Amino acid sequence: MSHYRDELPLYVAGQLKPQEKAAVDAHLRECVACRDELAIWLSLAVEIRAADAKVTAPAGLAERALERIHTPEAEPKPAPRLWRTCQSVFSLLRAQAYLIKREIWPATAGIMALGVILGLLSNHVEAISYIAPLVAAAGLTALYGPENDPAHELVLATPTSSWKILLARLSVVSAYNLLLALLASLAMLLIVPPNLLGMIILGWLAPMAFLSALALLLSLWMKTSTAIAIAYGLWILQYMKFSKVFDNWGISVQLNHFLDIYRSFWQSPELLLIFALVLLAIGLFSTHFSEHSLNQTPG
Repeated sequence: MSHYRDELPLYVAGQLKPQEKAAVDAHLRECVACRDELAIWLSLAVEIRAADAKVTAPAGLAERALERIHTPEAEPKPAPRLWRTCQSVFSLLRAQAYLIKREIWPATAGIMALGVILGLLSNHVEAISYIAPLVAAAGLTALYGPENDPAHELVLATPTSSWKILLARLSVVSAYNLLLALLASLAMLLIVPPNLLGMIILGWLAPMAFLSALALLLSLWMKTSTAIAIAYGLWILQYMKFSKVFDNWGISVQLNHFLDIYRSFWQSPELLLIFALVLLAIGLFSTHFSEHSLNQTPG
């Protein structure tokens, strides 16, 4: 099947002839690859329009200037900056949502639903506390970077800073993960009293925030598979019973004290949230280096 990659920029700009546009429309209904690339060009168009809007003279500027000259005592109306800021933020979130891997949404929901089913069948509400951090961490590792974004260099070339792009994607996916975890917690009320809902949420909230921030940071520095393996390994380590293994082998190893400290870390919500914020700040700052390296690349 032939593709229309060269025509897509003109398609987005509305520069194709009617018969050419009809041909592209028919092709897009059948070609997933071209639809994905079209989403990239649409996102770029949103970024360009937003950048152009910042330098475009406001409507009626000349008329207001003449009015100010003739009536200098009149005070101009304050510009609605808050409204423009909200519009800009919403446009950025919507544009970046198109570039997030589509597989994240159904995969995350499916695994979370599986955790709910296992928890209900086994009558163990702790299943959500185990699964929610793992699901959220996996989603964030596929959020940003050349390995996960085919148009990474194109995204970096937009007027929007890299850290804003990452923060926008992080906000969208984290909100989705949080909603799924909350719905899963509500489902657990089928086997526990309603007054335990707060305890269920506290069981996964802080660990999910820390593990997600850690996985995201690692994915910015190394391959996605490696980042997931390290994050999952650190999460599973707290449940390992090394002393029993070494006792069976006849080897005396004093790991209990270390594991107690390690488990207490994962059970400290305040500490986990603080470290999550620190890791997130480091991750956002790390995007500066990828942006800098792109700017330093010879043209």
